[in-house]
Amino acid sequence: MVTRALARLAFLGLAACSGKPRAEEAAHSVPVPSDAAPAGDAATAHVAHVATGDLQIRVAWPDVPVVARSSPGRTPCNTPRTPSVAPTTTWGVPDALVIIDGAAPPVASAHVTLADCTLTPRLAVGPGLAITSAVDRPARLVLRKRGTVAALGQLTAGEPVPVLLPIAGHTVTAALDAGAIYALETSAADPEVAFIATMPSGYVTDASGQVIAHNLAVGPHAVTAWLPPRAGQPARIGRGTATVAAGDLAELTVTLAP
Repeated sequence: MVTRALARLAFLGLAACSGKPRAEEAAHSVPVPSDAAPAGDAATAHVAHVATGDLQIRVAWPDVPVVARSSPGRTPCNTPRTPSVAPTTTWGVPDALVIIDGAAPPVASAHVTLADCTLTPRLAVGPGLAITSAVDRPARLVLRKRGTVAALGQLTAGEPVPVLLPIAGHTVTAALDAGAIYALETSAADPEVAFIATMPSGYVTDASGQVIAHNLAVGPHAVTAWLPPRAGQPARIGRGTATVAAGDLAELTVTLAP
């Protein structure tokens, strides 16, 4: 009997000792969610996050003719009219339209201001248009639909739509057709003109003749550069293709046709 009792006590003691570590292990274990992504999926998600790149485009017109970079006369306000183009010392072209296939659409409407018989900026991109007066007298402008982005070489005169600006600070808005090119003109016989482009992938070159597009999909992108017809000069177009790599900055120079 004594032997059986000792054996029973020994068995209970062993069970107690073996149960204690299991309880502690359970208490200190960290549960793993059943839907946790394996390491491979995390790597894939990271690649997907960086699978875009940036693109810097320079628009150039080597040896711009003097007539294209000279003022064509004076405005009714007796100020010099703006030339067709004001190139940089390295022939970069400001105020040119750049269309990048696959770029994100512009969100804000184009905004043009009238001051001293001039329109600023001379080229804008947006789904709509806001026009503000900065002159101290009533002003009249004309808005025309000139054509489409898909046919930049086939612009027409367009039907005039009058825009009345009664006082300085007054703003009017206009709804524009998607994928179109519009011209906003002063009322002079030889008007100053601002162009508005409504498209899903448009940019305007800065003072150095460049634009940077961010977060483009990896791969080739067709690029079109367009200098509008203004100051008595015809429009000019250039085209190219750039290949964007993930997490990198691609560069492309588009040269306008002479």
